[in-house]
Amino acid sequence: MQILENIRLAFSSILANKMRALLTMLGIIIGISAVITITTIGSSIQKTLTNTFNSMGSMNFFEIYSQINWEKAEPDEDGYYSWDENDRLSREMLDGLVQTYPEYFSMNLSESYGSSELRNWQDQSMSVSINGVLNFEHLDGMDLDILSGRGINYQDNANRKQTIVVSDLFVSQYFSPDADPLGQTVTLDLSTGQAEDFVVVGVYELPEFYEKQVYQPGMKELEKVTPVYVPLDTMMYLLHQEDNYRYWADIYYNPEYDIDMLEQLLKNFFDEQYEKAEKPYMTVEVMNMQKQLGMINAVVNVITLAISVIAAISLIVGGVGVMNIMLVSITERTKEIGIRKALGAQNRSIRMQFVTEAILICLIGGVIGIISGILNGMIIGYVAKAVITNMYPEEASMFAITVQPSVIAMLISVVFSILTGVFFGYYPANKAAKMNPIDALRYD
Repeated sequence: MQILENIRLAFSSILANKMRALLTMLGIIIGISAVITITTIGSSIQKTLTNTFNSMGSMNFFEIYSQINWEKAEPDEDGYYSWDENDRLSREMLDGLVQTYPEYFSMNLSESYGSSELRNWQDQSMSVSINGVLNFEHLDGMDLDILSGRGINYQDNANRKQTIVVSDLFVSQYFSPDADPLGQTVTLDLSTGQAEDFVVVGVYELPEFYEKQVYQPGMKELEKVTPVYVPLDTMMYLLHQEDNYRYWADIYYNPEYDIDMLEQLLKNFFDEQYEKAEKPYMTVEVMNMQKQLGMINAVVNVITLAISVIAAISLIVGGVGVMNIMLVSITERTKEIGIRKALGAQNRSIRMQFVTEAILICLIGGVIGIISGILNGMIIGYVAKAVITNMYPEEASMFAITVQPSVIAMLISVVFSILTGVFFGYYPANKAAKMNPIDALRYD
């Protein structure tokens, strides 16, 4: 009951001096608002980056690049380090990795083979873009959903099957409404001029970003060019092409295993392959999107923490202001303190009364500061979204801007506000508690 009474007295004192209480809270409000604004921006940047990367598809893959192993490379007569295209990653190496560690790694290679004109079931003209893929499951990092049938796989490539995976939009463009596309034949005109039949083995859902980024508003359905996917090795065979070497490749890994172990295993495998090929001067550089995102988030965290600490210094100024006003308040209420002590109030009760008032002032200021900081963060987020939309309209849809206040920062701010009230309110409260009641009653 004494706590409730102290809170009631604190509210009465604050309401009796509204302007002074507000000015006292101002330092706390500004400090907390600055901290919440900064942490909201930091957490929003992290969330935006995570959502943006996730919207691009799976991040469980390594990007590997062939490069010179500087520890083993030797310069030529002119002092230069050189290597030719035969030193790049070979298809044999890449296939060997998947065959050696099928439980750890999978791979996808893709290539664009231009477009093809088709005539649909009503003899209307339409177009598709032809893409050769090794593994539909990890298509350019996009998680395309198979609505029916299956995707292109390694067996299709190994056996050079003339299979094809089409989009749901293609189905509505090409086939009659009651037709089952699976097992149907689609004839594609290749760049060599030859026409080849491909059997539909799967239908995938065309991603929403095609409507936003690829297709123009008001475009007719038959004018929309959709990607179709066929086995990469089949296309190379039909077009009499070779794909023996490449500078880079995406290697997908099983997220159930330790990423550092997989990365080291990957490097060791290709180093061994280059050794066998008598090319010890070559190696691979391994990059991982998740680790890169983690590094970016770590940098954002450090910057956010550093700026937040600087902003929190203003709380000390606010705390000093609380102490100053509490000393003034005690001086003004000297006679009240004397009367309470004359009626039997203990020093502990007087001290708690004024500490409670200081805590309440800081707590109210902290809550206002938190609300202000969240509003600031939201405003900055909307402004950033508007700027990106206006200045970079083509890339705007790629950014999943998310404003996310930091719950931990808000909880810490509340606790910090209470501690500020206790720390800066204790001295004035203790001074009030030690007053001599006789001197206090004679105070004018």
